[in-house]
Amino acid sequence: MAKILLIDDDIQVLKVMTSFLEREHHEIATALDGLQGIKQLESQQFDLIITDVIMPEQDGLGVLIWLMNQTNRPKVIAISGGSVSLDQNELLHLCKKLFADRVLPKPVDFGTLTRTVREVLNGSGDDATTTHI
Repeated sequence: MAKILLIDDDIQVLKVMTSFLEREHHEIATALDGLQGIKQLESQQFDLIITDVIMPEQDGLGVLIWLMNQTNRPKVIAISGGSVSLDQNELLHLCKKLFADRVLPKPVDFGTLTRTVREVLNGSGDDATTTHI
């Protein structure tokens, strides 16, 4: 069991991901944007962060940049569906450059999500690998 912080501006995505990961017996906290996520990271320790990339207030890239200067940095999975100005592959490549442990394109299915979470928490598989569904 791991303590996981989910950061996404879509409440439905948070609910579904929480449900999936609670089935795997993980303890889940949520944040609706990067600012809320960073506030939680300042006061709590997490084993893993799963963050959307494109969000209002503070995006997932800002979270990754903030994490670069932290000691005891948790593992990170970045997820994105792209944006108007950047395509999905460009965003995910940028996340890898900012030391995300894994990057996943949206939409992410239950099997891919839970397998990737297990691999990242166990330190198995290639670091910073983009998984295509």
